[in-house]
Parts: sequence; structure tokens; C-alpha cells
Amino acid sequence: MFDSADEGLTFLPLTFSQADAEACATHLILALFPEWNAADLDFVRFTDGITNTLLKCVHRHVTIGSDGQEKVTIDEMESALLRAYGKGTNVLIDRGRECQNHFYLAQHALAPPLLARFNNGLIYRFVPGRVTSPPDLSTPRVYTAVAKRLGQWHAKIDTKGLVDALDAMGPRRRISPDSGVPELIYDGDSDDDMLGIGRDRESDTQSDTESITDKAIQPGESELWWTLAKWIDALPEGKEVERAKKAELRAELDWIEDNTTLRGLGEIVFGHCDLLSGNVIVLPKKEKRTGFCPADIGDENDTQVTFIDYEYAIPTERAFDIANHFSEWTGFDCDYNLIPKSTARRSFIRSYLESFHSFKNGSAKVDDAEVQIVMDEVDSFRGIPGFYWGIWALIQATISQIDFDYAAYAELRLGEYSDWKAAVTGASKEMSLREQRWLSS
Repeated sequence: MFDSADEGLTFLPLTFSQADAEACATHLILALFPEWNAADLDFVRFTDGITNTLLKCVHRHVTIGSDGQEKVTIDEMESALLRAYGKGTNVLIDRGRECQNHFYLAQHALAPPLLARFNNGLIYRFVPGRVTSPPDLSTPRVYTAVAKRLGQWHAKIDTKGLVDALDAMGPRRRISPDSGVPELIYDGDSDDDMLGIGRDRESDTQSDTESITDKAIQPGESELWWTLAKWIDALPEGKEVERAKKAELRAELDWIEDNTTLRGLGEIVFGHCDLLSGNVIVLPKKEKRTGFCPADIGDENDTQVTFIDYEYAIPTERAFDIANHFSEWTGFDCDYNLIPKSTARRSFIRSYLESFHSFKNGSAKVDDAEVQIVMDEVDSFRGIPGFYWGIWALIQATISQIDFDYAAYAELRLGEYSDWKAAVTGASKEMSLREQRWLSS
């Protein structure tokens, strides 16, 4: 077994394949833990994600008791999660950046230890607990816990410090495919390009027209707008209907840039940017905990949560991260009856700000004026998550092998953006259910 904290991040020159998932997963785990036996491994598949394959690896210890009977025990501290990337998702996600994010978060005890990377995925310690459902997110005990943890995230993670995370990861190592022993990876090795860490992101996207992707991103600046432009540039354009949709979305991004004050509005934070229910884990009570859990926030009887999956995490306006989380209360079915009304949003934002200030400067004091400022910022951003995930879904519809109707989902999410735009411009007198719920108290 190789400790990534002492040896640098282990790289396994292996590839996971869906065609023979368990055999590939076994090979990967045994490469990382050569002292284990294949017969002692169990794999549990999770189906909450619609981008990646998630497999929990459980290591069973088999001993013979004094009565001659086999006894099986499981140490959850040894359990690991294997996450294999969805096909083609490098178009959407900078996987090197994701690895860097995870490592940096783990340094701040906000993510489980990162054990290894392989050609198309990561292996890290399993986080115990219960995955939330969309209805869970609207319960006060859960949304208060989410607000407090998000306040901690935004306060503790320095967006400018992220650029130093690569150096902090230490010398990278891989297990040699020939000798089976760890070896250093030097600059210029074949897998450096695969890792994608440290490259010039401005050269990733080619566009026929000047766009935000042509502009340098300064440390501490929001990357939301660069991401949106990059995704639009990545949309297919082989057919006339595809070219028309791409031009329409470029025009919409230009409209947002030219007619709103959203870019740079409010605090720029390190946002999770994907706080759907499947990425919020309710932690077990302290006496029942095994494996990685971040420190509790508040009273020991309070519900505690943690966040998983950091592939979309970027410096962004805090209002986008919060508005995006509120949009996820509706689930993949987009049940707009679950959109939080003003009272719930205000309660969430107050808890968020109390946590943010407590971790930032040691004082949890928050006044009504500050709560209202953030309320207004989040309200201004309420249509952008639909635009963001609508574009994402259009790309997924062309590359994903997962059984999910991305095209229909794109239509729903882009419809949210259109309804918001119609409301703020006064273009429509009929208000959608989502807008009605959002503007209700």
C-alpha cells in the first residue's frame, strides 16, 4: 500500500472499462493494495451519478475462529471509492484540475484522502453516511447543515491558494507496469499530457469568434463565464440545427455579459458548483462513524453533512453556488414545487453567513442588511444554473453512454433560463411555476 501523503500521488497506468467492470476494478485495487486478495473484495455500484461510474470497494478480513469456523469482518476505514470518468467528459471537465481540487480540499479536511489516480479515474477513501434525496434538501435540519458546511467551504478555501496545490502534492509516482514497483513521474513522461495539470487553459478552446475564452483569467477571478464559453464552443456543429443552437447560446451569453451585472457580483469563492442531492452526504452520529468525516459544525446534536465530487468546483460568484444548490432541490425531474421560497432561502443564507464569518474571522454575527444583500445576489443569479446545466446536458447528449435523457433535461434547464430572462426583461406576463415559487414568501 502506498501512502499518498508521504509518497506523492500514486498514478496507476491502468484503464477502467465498463465492459468488464468488476475485473478492471479488482485489478486497480490490487495494484494499489497488493497485499490484499481478490477473493476478499466486494464491490457495490452506486447509481446516483449521471456522469461517472462509482464503485465502493469493501475489503473483507477472513479469519478462522477457535471453533474452526470462518469469521468475516470489515474495516470501513479501509473501504475505498473508485470513480471512473464518463466517456468524453474531458470536454466538460478539467480532470487535472479536479485532482488538484480534491487534494487541496483534503488538506483542509473537507474531502476524503485521495489514494491514487488511474488513466480514467480516481480512487479515494469512502465517505460513510446517507446520500440525500431531493426532498431531503428542503428539510430545515438538512438545509441548515448544508448552509453551514458551504459557509465553511467558502471561508476556508482560498481561491488564490489553489494554484499552489500542485506543488503541495509532492513528486507524483506511478506503479511501473513492468516491475510493479513505484517510480517517479518526470516532466515529459507520456502521462503528463493525460493529467492535464498546469497547462494553459486559454489554449484549450478554439473559437471562430472572439469570446471570453480569449481573455486571461486572473487569480481570484470568477471562472464561471470562461467555463460557459468553453462549453458553448465545445457543442457540436455538424448540422445546421446544431450550428443554430450554438449561435443562439453564444448570443445569450453575450446578452448576459452586456445586460446584467452578474459577472463579478459579490464575493468570489471556491464554489462546489454541483451541490445536487447525490453530492450531499448526511454523516452518521459520532458514535457510529467509520471512515472519513470532516469535523462537526455547531452543536453535537445538529445534523452534519459533507460534500463529495469536486469535478465542477471553480472560483465563482458565491451567489451562483448558492442559487445552483437551490435549483437542485427540484432533482433531475425538475419538480418546481420543491424550489425554496423566500423564507427558506433567507433561513439558509443566514446560517450560511454565520458559518462563513465564524470560519473567516471567528465571529458568527450577521445583520439583516447583509442577509438581504446576499438574498438579492442569489435572486439575480436564479436563472444562470439552468443556462449552465442546459449547455452541459446538450454536450452530454452527444457523448454520454449513460442511460439518461440528456436532450429532454437540456430543454427543461434551458427553459428555466428563458423563464428567468422573460421575467427580468418583462417579455412575458405569464409567470412559470418555477418563477412563481421563487418569488413566493
